[in-house]
Amino acid sequence: MTPEQFVKNLAQMAVDVNKFINDTGPGGAPTIVGKTAVDFFTQNFDRQGFLNRGLTPWPDVKRRTHPPKKSKHPTDAVRKILIGHNMEGGFLKRSISYDPQPGNVTVFSDAHYAPYHNEGTPKIPKRQFIGDSAEMDKLIDAELERKLKNIIK
Repeated sequence: MTPEQFVKNLAQMAVDVNKFINDTGPGGAPTIVGKTAVDFFTQNFDRQGFLNRGLTPWPDVKRRTHPPKKSKHPTDAVRKILIGHNMEGGFLKRSISYDPQPGNVTVFSDAHYAPYHNEGTPKIPKRQFIGDSAEMDKLIDAELERKLKNIIK
């Protein structure tokens, strides 16, 4: 390869990397990061805690620690926290989404009550399901590195 070809290839790789970073389509970095984050955060509902440098379990709920003598829902004593009565995953779990933008992505829950659970309030204990996570960062880094290795050959 001549020096001119090397410079041309390097310039094309820079263009391709920039396109990858700003592409909001299915193969672009913002979408990859957003989808990975949503998958990771919804798994916190199955983990029943927040995973960041180890699992921080959610505080238990009164319906399991002090069940009423009569319950409208027979599954209340065994149902997971923040899941809902259908046992498949409630609205809060399904409300996590992402908005890819060029070079950026926002991951959020559109449930109006999500911040109360995620951050805690005087009456609701903190049961974080969205936030910074070292384990999630490793997953994202590995996926982005894999994609970038395909671009920079």
